[in-house]
Amino acid sequence: MPKRHRSEQSDDDGGDRGSRRPCPRCPRQRRLCVVLDDWSKGYSIYKLDVDGFDDDDDYFDQRAERLPDPPLFRLEIPDGDPHVAIFAAAGSGIFAVHYRGDDKGAPVLVYDAATGALAVGPATPVELRNRPELVPAGGGRVYALDRGAGRNHLKVLAWHGGRGWAWDTLPDAPFDAGTATACHAAHPDGRTVFFSAHGAGTFSFDAGTGAWAWHGEWMLPFNGQAHYDAEVDAWVGLCRGAASPGRVCSCEVVAPPAAAHNDEEGGTAERPPPAWKLAEEKIAVARGDSTEAELAHMGRGAFCLVECRSLRGAPEPEDELDEPCLLYATMFRLRYDKDGALRATVRRARCYQVAKKSNTFSWRAFGI
Repeated sequence: MPKRHRSEQSDDDGGDRGSRRPCPRCPRQRRLCVVLDDWSKGYSIYKLDVDGFDDDDDYFDQRAERLPDPPLFRLEIPDGDPHVAIFAAAGSGIFAVHYRGDDKGAPVLVYDAATGALAVGPATPVELRNRPELVPAGGGRVYALDRGAGRNHLKVLAWHGGRGWAWDTLPDAPFDAGTATACHAAHPDGRTVFFSAHGAGTFSFDAGTGAWAWHGEWMLPFNGQAHYDAEVDAWVGLCRGAASPGRVCSCEVVAPPAAAHNDEEGGTAERPPPAWKLAEEKIAVARGDSTEAELAHMGRGAFCLVECRSLRGAPEPEDELDEPCLLYATMFRLRYDKDGALRATVRRARCYQVAKKSNTFSWRAFGI
């Protein structure tokens, strides 16, 4: 992997607006927060104690526990069709974006997991009516890409001091965000975000200049969000197209356009794709089909792979809307061995019994 990048933000993809300065001698402690639609009126946010996880084995799903009660926070979303909220995390904030055609004034809600405060943000713009893709970035900002077919609107939700949270309109994406976006990754410079789009290649957006740049026809190897981690000095995420679900890979951080312009190749030529590595170990523990996986970045080389599997053959629930599931959370650390291979070590896991109410919302997991 390349030499370490000088970061303008903490070891956190989304920055940390307004948080206390951490002790430089102490490792930063993150929380694993899971968002579930496990009650009839909306969503619950749970904080899981990753320090209490056990050494994973072949039988730990038989020791499934219940989630902490009460939840860290509950968010009520009015009934309707659709009534699905979209969640993202940046800094210590969990953002909930909700749009309904008959309620265009529905505000964005920002829950601060560090302070417990809830901020009411601006209404969701009408351009983001098609369940936008939320992309965390430096400085606690969240980008939103319209996922409607043939549209490429880009907006950013950011803190504006006395104005509070506000949306800003940015230059449209140079690709069809509705059908093409495969993955995204925030650069450690705190201002650049990379996007890979099917059939279009890889692009970056610079918040400082407000300009898009094309890097080549190649794509980053991830599925969904990738996270920068300073310990491995690379982007880390779930590998797209892996033979089995939940495989983790790392990828060299691509130089932003300003840095590329200063090298001998020039800033306008297509650049070669970055090198990437697939972790030797298979970290996923859920067995069977109907399994989904998400990777939470816990900081300083630590990650948590969260999986959810439907429980087929389980007793019929009292509430016909309940779908019984098992939620698996596996903590691990990434490092390179003496041969440069990417290895997952110090694995600990826990299994939880959960219930789902909606077929249109799955769940989310964040390291905050």
